[in-house]
Amino acid sequence: MKKNRLILPTLILALAASIGAHAQRFTTIRNGLQWTDTRGEMVQAHGGNFLQVGKKWYLIGEDRSRSWNPDVNLYSTTDFQTWTFEAKIIENGVTHPELGRSRMIERPKLMYNAQTGKYVVWCHWEARNYGASEAGVFEADSITGPYRTVWTGRPIDTKSRDCNIFVDHDGTAYFISTTDENTNLGLFTLSSDYHSATAKTVLCEGMRREAPAIVNIHGTYHMISSACTGWDPNQALITTSRNLHEGWSTPRRIGDRITYDTQASSILTIAGTKDTTYIYVGDRWMDPDLPHSKIIMLPIEFDKDGNMQLNWREEWQIDLKRGTWRDVKKKKK
Repeated sequence: MKKNRLILPTLILALAASIGAHAQRFTTIRNGLQWTDTRGEMVQAHGGNFLQVGKKWYLIGEDRSRSWNPDVNLYSTTDFQTWTFEAKIIENGVTHPELGRSRMIERPKLMYNAQTGKYVVWCHWEARNYGASEAGVFEADSITGPYRTVWTGRPIDTKSRDCNIFVDHDGTAYFISTTDENTNLGLFTLSSDYHSATAKTVLCEGMRREAPAIVNIHGTYHMISSACTGWDPNQALITTSRNLHEGWSTPRRIGDRITYDTQASSILTIAGTKDTTYIYVGDRWMDPDLPHSKIIMLPIEFDKDGNMQLNWREEWQIDLKRGTWRDVKKKKK
């Protein structure tokens, strides 16, 4: 009888511990808030993307603390709650003599090249009047730098502005940007070292799209983009294809009429032991000003026909280890 009395409390404690451990696995993502790092300072990483290295996710982006002529910052996190400032990896007047003077950087994007073992940044490399319309490439042996200038110019002699990168499952990398005076999107295949563009495909011809973000999900390419409306948000569109270079579907609306007051920055993939979650990462520019612009993260959903859906959530939770997400349960009043 004494043995039975001991077993029940033990089972209750084990069950409570299991429930507690399960709850602790989930990270809560809250949208619309200002992120701060471990120094207590604002996270300044706008227009960037994430790169996972081991158990850490690194966030690269524009430092808009002084609004114009941004440096490029790098942060790390293991839980999307605690942000550690790693380095100012591209700096005005340091990384390139014209940076912060006649040139500025927008939308820096970070990749790892498994063949060379190098970390490579592609970005929009621009003049103050947006007349240069060029791209810039930087490289480092370590993710935290120091980064050195590899090349700046127009990829395949094409005027290039608002941009992103995409690395396919086979390691082939692409630079995609708004081209030809914001008229088309250019998909540029990169060399094996990611240093230069070797081929170009015109996408969304004449549609005047920017902020393109591409992800490959089970062999289907999904691309979210926005219209060219400066700092003002607009309705995002999505198009899909089984071939990066052709056959893209007619763009359709995704999200609300201003796609939740954001502009696409990247699509983050969280591959876990149980499932894979895809996350829309967008910039909420000028909220209320450029330095205080917010980073918004929303889980991507799919309807019964496999069409990507994007719904607003003020907060939601993700299990980074298992790769699953859930809505936050509302407490009963």
